[in-house]
Amino acid sequence: MAVIPLRRTPAAELPTLAGAVDHWLARAALAPRTRHHYAADLTPLLAVRGASRVTALDEAAVAGFLAHQETLAPASHNRRLAALRALVRFCLDQGWLSTDPTAGSPRRRVPPRPPRALDPGPVEAILSRIADPRDRALFTLIYDCGLRASEALAINCEDIGWHERVIRIAGKGGKMREAFFSRPVAKLLDAYLAGRGQPTTGPLFVTARRAKRPRTADLAVEGTARLSYRQADTRWKAYTRLQDPTGQGWDLHQLRHTAITVRAAHGYTEMDLKRFSGHSSSRSLEIYIAPNREAAKRKAREWERTTRPGM
Repeated sequence: MAVIPLRRTPAAELPTLAGAVDHWLARAALAPRTRHHYAADLTPLLAVRGASRVTALDEAAVAGFLAHQETLAPASHNRRLAALRALVRFCLDQGWLSTDPTAGSPRRRVPPRPPRALDPGPVEAILSRIADPRDRALFTLIYDCGLRASEALAINCEDIGWHERVIRIAGKGGKMREAFFSRPVAKLLDAYLAGRGQPTTGPLFVTARRAKRPRTADLAVEGTARLSYRQADTRWKAYTRLQDPTGQGWDLHQLRHTAITVRAAHGYTEMDLKRFSGHSSSRSLEIYIAPNREAAKRKAREWERTTRPGM
């Protein structure tokens, strides 16, 4: 390990590791949100060594801290390592450390994210082939209304207005909106509920088995529990595994992204997309609007036809 020739602070004047973190966060030019995240990321380290002198931040301490992050996703692991490295750089500059104990700690490889939107052709083909009434109704509803999976799974039977084909959706932050579903989706929902005895209250999408802990479960009238995100995602991946080059299956959230992208390419305005997707920020829609070549081409041709018909 290379020794960095910096001024040394007498041992009696060295702060504790917790004190060093406080000094760093107070003096560093960080955005408030970044400062908050750094403090949270280093909390496990301070819980073990915070009262020790800052020199306790050695290779063994770093290795122990990172070992407890192995269960995290690679991106979260790397974020915590970045926070630790920023702290170490500050301590080196202050002369509180003479070597970098994080020098031998590599970042973890972050696997490439799947494309946010899929080709609608294969998606619609898979939806049409699903035989299970619940699964077909759930996944088609998500695609038809552009719902977040969590929103679809939170629907109760009493949230559905069958006459207008509308569902009351509790979105992010508790914001309520209405989602209008198509006639084909209405038929799928009706067929699914018919198999359950046409319940009118309780969770819309439920498990096939009775709840193991009925006292704490979110139960339907027949005693089955609300379907969880993990269960739904597992089912969707099973249906799409053969279509995915990685063999893992498509991500359930890609259904929503595909639905929004298709509508952005076929005439939906920014306001239409906001109503459809439940996004409150125009910036959140940029990933659907800005790169949408098909929509840009269609707008250009429409402008050409309506404003310069004789050219």
